[in-house]
Amino acid sequence: MNEVNPPTPPPYPQYPYPPEEDELSLIDLWNIVWKRKWPWLTFGPLFAVLGIFYALKQPEIYRGEATLVPNSEEQGGGGLAALAGQFGGLASMAGINIGGGGSTETAIATLRSRHFLMPFIESEAAQKAIFADEWDEESKSWTVSKERRQEDNRPTKLETYERFTKECLNVSEDKKTGIVTLAVELQDPELAAAWTNQLADHLNAHLREQAKLEAEKNLEYLNKQITETRVLEIKESLYGLIESQTKNAMLANAKEDYAFKVIDPAVTPEERVRPKRALIVVASGMLGGFFGLFLCFVLHFVQTAKRQESKA
Repeated sequence: MNEVNPPTPPPYPQYPYPPEEDELSLIDLWNIVWKRKWPWLTFGPLFAVLGIFYALKQPEIYRGEATLVPNSEEQGGGGLAALAGQFGGLASMAGINIGGGGSTETAIATLRSRHFLMPFIESEAAQKAIFADEWDEESKSWTVSKERRQEDNRPTKLETYERFTKECLNVSEDKKTGIVTLAVELQDPELAAAWTNQLADHLNAHLREQAKLEAEKNLEYLNKQITETRVLEIKESLYGLIESQTKNAMLANAKEDYAFKVIDPAVTPEERVRPKRALIVVASGMLGGFFGLFLCFVLHFVQTAKRQESKA
């Protein structure tokens, strides 16, 4: 029996492969950089030298830092909290606040407020410390002139407040522990520490005075309501409210650390927080080096394009 060979399949069509694109290896990249080394060898040291001049020109800033903890009694704990739960509805109807001066967030907001800070920093001596880079001690004059400033170029109160809160004052709260860090950054290290401690003391005094005035106002209102009402149940509730406000007034009069306890007061710092001169110089040199490398590759691709055009 004759074997029949299967038919030979047609050959697969051969498609030409696209030409491989030129790829640059690490050696090629190194050759490009080394062949045109003058940009990064020039701009790297040049930027580093400029960074040295810039870093030396920057003023030295020192940081006075204090650690505070909220006063738990002031935050409305203990018996005041129980009274708030018992008579809170009646107190809210009467427009009375049971408890102390408020939460930690309220105290920090008060510390940052214009009402609290402006009397502290409105003096000319305070402005000279905040705007130390604009005050010339030799000529005893302000060197920067702006439209909204006074006739002698002295900063306005609002401008002083904005500069102080944005560049000098730093307040942060640890949500887990409740610890508050208060810091003031100035060119004078002794003044930075002194202002930090003074702000903590003034904040306690300010909130304590507010609590005293509020408690006295509430007691006056409650005593008036007791004389006018004849319902026994309401009188009993009012007596409870009077007790809570009396405790508030006693607490405000007795405690100097009304809102915060200072567990670590600020001391005169010995090391500056800025400028980081070494970091500025290194970053400037690296920036100049990267700029030089960028020029190397730009020159390489320009010359390659011209070579290809001439061949074509």
